[in-house]
Amino acid sequence: MQPFLKLPSRYTKRACTALAVGLASLSTTTVRGSEQPFGAPSVPSIVTDVAKQPLMVEVDHLLQALSFVGRPISDTDRDAIYQAAKLPDDQAVVAIQQILDRHALVRVDIDPLRKVTVLPVSGSSETLIKNGWTTFLVKVSNHAGATDTLDVDSPQAAMPYDFSRMQVERSVYDDQFTDVMLEHVFQTGVTWGTWGGGYPYKPPPQPEQTEVWPAHGDLSFVPTKDRWAAVSLFHGASLSKTLTGLTLEYQVLQVYSRDEGQKSMTLSFNVGKLASTGTGSVPYTPANPGFRGETNLSFNVEKAVPVTLNVLDENNAPTAARFTIRDKMGRVYPYRTKRYVPDLFFQNQIYRYDGETVELPPGEYTVEYARGPQYERGVRTITVAANKPMTEKFLLKRWINPRSLGYVSLDKHVHTAGCLHYNDPAYGIEPKDMLRYTTGEDLDAADILIWGPNWYYQKAKYFTGQPDPVSTPNNVVTHNLEVSQFPSSAGGHTSGHGMKDIDYPGTKKIQDWPSYTLPVLKWMQSQGALSSYTHSGFGLDVQTAELPNYITPPMDSIGANEYIMTVAHGATDVLGVGNTNYVSELNIWYHTLNAGFRTQIGGETDWPCINGENVGRGRSYAKVASGPNSAVSYQGILEAIDTGNSYVSDGRSHLMNFKVEGQSPSRRVGTEIKLPAPTTVSVTATVTAMLPVEPETIEVLGTTYPLESQKTAYEPMPEPKRIRISSLPVTGVSWRNIPWWHLERARIGDTRKVAVEVVMNGKPVATKEIVADGKPQDLQFDVPVKQSSWIALRILGASHTNPAFVLVDKMPIRPSRASVEWDIKALQQAFEVKRSGWRPDDYDQAKAAYDYAFEVYRKVLAETTAP
Repeated sequence: MQPFLKLPSRYTKRACTALAVGLASLSTTTVRGSEQPFGAPSVPSIVTDVAKQPLMVEVDHLLQALSFVGRPISDTDRDAIYQAAKLPDDQAVVAIQQILDRHALVRVDIDPLRKVTVLPVSGSSETLIKNGWTTFLVKVSNHAGATDTLDVDSPQAAMPYDFSRMQVERSVYDDQFTDVMLEHVFQTGVTWGTWGGGYPYKPPPQPEQTEVWPAHGDLSFVPTKDRWAAVSLFHGASLSKTLTGLTLEYQVLQVYSRDEGQKSMTLSFNVGKLASTGTGSVPYTPANPGFRGETNLSFNVEKAVPVTLNVLDENNAPTAARFTIRDKMGRVYPYRTKRYVPDLFFQNQIYRYDGETVELPPGEYTVEYARGPQYERGVRTITVAANKPMTEKFLLKRWINPRSLGYVSLDKHVHTAGCLHYNDPAYGIEPKDMLRYTTGEDLDAADILIWGPNWYYQKAKYFTGQPDPVSTPNNVVTHNLEVSQFPSSAGGHTSGHGMKDIDYPGTKKIQDWPSYTLPVLKWMQSQGALSSYTHSGFGLDVQTAELPNYITPPMDSIGANEYIMTVAHGATDVLGVGNTNYVSELNIWYHTLNAGFRTQIGGETDWPCINGENVGRGRSYAKVASGPNSAVSYQGILEAIDTGNSYVSDGRSHLMNFKVEGQSPSRRVGTEIKLPAPTTVSVTATVTAMLPVEPETIEVLGTTYPLESQKTAYEPMPEPKRIRISSLPVTGVSWRNIPWWHLERARIGDTRKVAVEVVMNGKPVATKEIVADGKPQDLQFDVPVKQSSWIALRILGASHTNPAFVLVDKMPIRPSRASVEWDIKALQQAFEVKRSGWRPDDYDQAKAAYDYAFEVYRKVLAETTAP
């Protein structure tokens, strides 16, 4: 453990005591840095109007906190403090301050009127280390007896990114940009508060809003490149989060540096509670400027130690992996808010290829490493010594290799612009960065969807209709389209995969696009692309976990809402699943399959919008025609999904070689399993899953997540807590950062078992339990089939195959009147909710599309005799 500060050896216990006694008679003493800056008010450096006993209580807490953060005060200083405590009160108070002031960076004086003055303790540069935290003390003389929080800030500590261009979309929709100007509008998203919604023809005018974050209201603007620091007052161990009200106390300040060399900073302290202005994402106004003080400081930042990472896969071949590096306090390195691409501020982990480095300050670290859910997670402790570059070897251990079995993975929904991505210092990230993340997660292919944010910029720079040139034989990234923050978005966000052109015919601007989803989906299909809805469960949530259920959903959001209409037109190939409530996703799918439609499901993440943790949280595994271990073909993946020989998974469970009567699933007309009469069929598959022995947990807020539609008054953020993923509800919770599809949801109690179910016409008809230990198991089920049906395999909440279609006596699949009646009610609900968002010149065509769908469902209902 590194000492906080060591005194020269000549300072013995006896010498320190003698020093304290000799100076005790002085009411004020000149100490390190007591000279006042030019023009600064005169503030005594020694506080005398404080009693020894409460001061020593606070000093005890301070010393505990310094030990907790790994920077304990030296034994010499500790002994000197306790020797000084034996002196008479006045002498002890002075002597203790003289010892602690040597470790203080600044003095904060709060006068009786709560005016704050901040002064540097030293006139010389202090030393920091790149990518590391340095601990200082802050001396607080609190003559106001304040018991509020003491907040620290700095313009150099602001996040080094800019998201401000997210506001221009309003002007685009209001037609305030010329065509030439639009080519320079790289962001077309809405504000953070409304970014997910769809839009009416003309959004109502809204007043401009200036978002002011806590403690940033009156700081000078600093360019993003100069935001090199992070500052934090440590509140933990025995240190209170608020001032004690004592005239004298010390707080622990930690300063982080992203850069090396000479640096300067304006350090600001604020006393006073921030006022709440109501609801919204920014419910604060800045504290009274009179309660703030600041000072300028300079630092010399030393170099960090380069640590080279030797990253090898199970075959000792160089690869990429994810690394989460923490110190003994649990702090993540590099510090998240000071990262630049390829390291992302909204993730704990970083990704490194073999031979790349990470710079760390000297110290001991815990390194967690992995390569997506198909590899085992490893944890290791490393020690970094000062001025000694080092190499660490990481040999990754794989538990499943779907590629070797002919299955290729695709995340069909990731973004390189918008949501958590920034616009300064760069417009989002580049394809090469996405390739790094997909390789590091062992994801074979990632579909980058170009959408509203950065639409004009990204489509001009990146879209070619082919895999991006950065792609490799083992990992492919490509660009396609999500119709999000377009006029049709209120009907549901749609996406096209395998697009040749992403400009809708006859349009120049986003606002020219259709205001309902059917023509967009048909246009996608017309160029040979797969048409899809994304984050399908939004707008379909109902307050039940029953599956199937027959409650009419609200149809009031951006998921597969108009799917209930477009599927009747044959315009929807795929439903994107894996990133919203799986009950909502599967319920609408099951009901439309029961009406005879044959839409497939495809895995997606919507990274970094719904979740910023990592790409590949929702995946399709497609049985490609090219065979095991062949080069990844994006088109081959799409063909397998389109045909039907694929499954969706979080990567922790796999449903391979699913067959009914020895036949692989296919949705093509004429390829069904044909039975002359009711009989029992054989359902087979090779199934494997991997759960850790101990159930996994996730950190959530300490209260129930509010529904997105609820408007509640601002309340302080509750303390986070960790709960088991299997305990997360599927109803009534916020969608952000929830692992909706996760094998832990299928864990049976405290065992390592999960249930594999045969699903026929939406209901489980056979079940077998397996141990999720990573071992492949060949399963066989005998399932009676009485009528034409669809059959699939699932591990509920974790993985699901696309269905096999079985025709009995050549009859169409019509197994449930209740499902078709649900479809009709859902269609009526969608019409009532969505029609207000259609443009006047689209209204008649959109209504006709719904009328056609109603007639299709009515015909299907007439053909359905089963209850």
